Amino acid sequence: MSIEKIDSHAIEILQHHVLTAQAIGTGRAHSKIILMGEHAVVYDYPAIALPFPAIAVEATATLNQDNQHYLACHYYTGPLKKAPQHLDNIQTAIQLTLDTFQLGNPSLNITITSAIPQERGMGSSAAVTVAVVRAIADLFQLTLSDYQLHFIVNQAEVIAHQSTSGIDTLMTSTHHPVIYRKSRAPHAFDLSLSAYLVVADSGQAGQTKSAVHHVAQMRKHKPYFVDQAMQAIGNFVQQAYDKIAQGNAIELGKLMTYNHYYLNQLGVSNSHLDKIVNAAWMAGALGAKLTGGGRGGCLIALAETKSAAKRIAKAMRDAGAVQTWHLNLETGDSL
Repeated sequence: MSIEKIDSHAIEILQHHVLTAQAIGTGRAHSKIILMGEHAVVYDYPAIALPFPAIAVEATATLNQDNQHYLACHYYTGPLKKAPQHLDNIQTAIQLTLDTFQLGNPSLNITITSAIPQERGMGSSAAVTVAVVRAIADLFQLTLSDYQLHFIVNQAEVIAHQSTSGIDTLMTSTHHPVIYRKSRAPHAFDLSLSAYLVVADSGQAGQTKSAVHHVAQMRKHKPYFVDQAMQAIGNFVQQAYDKIAQGNAIELGKLMTYNHYYLNQLGVSNSHLDKIVNAAWMAGALGAKLTGGGRGGCLIALAETKSAAKRIAKAMRDAGAVQTWHLNLETGDSL
């Protein structure tokens, strides 16, 4: 086939999609929470991750005639090519989406509205990218498979974080909890527990990279201690998975508390996070811990009832949390 025919075919595809495009495309995604297993997951122990629909992001996509993409979000508004470097993942996601579906080079206006706080270990970057890809697919009325979505978003996540496990992409784009291990495929499972999860933003940016580096350095100097801690955390995760299956919220709460103790011993908590965790315990939480990389970010607490969840959330805010959210683990509804 000649180059002219290939170009002609590509132009026909582009013209077809532009002519059939909706006036506006919309895409949505949500945040994620690590319930158990932080840091040990780096060393190939399991972790449990949950989609957290209480905090979401929406993106819209429209066509423009200016021969360049425009972005409007909380951090920047203007031509995408002039956006700050930390938004390069959006540029990558747009180009990969256009290339994957042979859309040529249409010019897009992308608007992002997100309630997910950045640098809190809640998957903000992946969620934004998922929403953008879905918005473009919706604009051109395309069928977007999970494989295509995850491939595009994971490539963009590499731009944002230099590497990616894929867990943020999976959790922000789907609605099933997973037990995750680096060397194995994620295993989705049903979580229907008569309890409430309280999520609290500490107000401090998480420092995942420095926390992971700190643990790695500690492992060089205290290999036995760190390896024993990782094994213990991994065992807590497996026990937590079993307790969820049994519907035993009380024992799950205890395991969350044990998990936090070991994370504290590994040096990835801090006095501010510990203060908020202690406040949750004192307010009657079944268990409480940091979630994510630590040294800032978010915390979670488990409550038996809705009224207990509200009481615990208030105690966590009084101790320094800047915002809290609630999730009914039986229905999946946020309060």
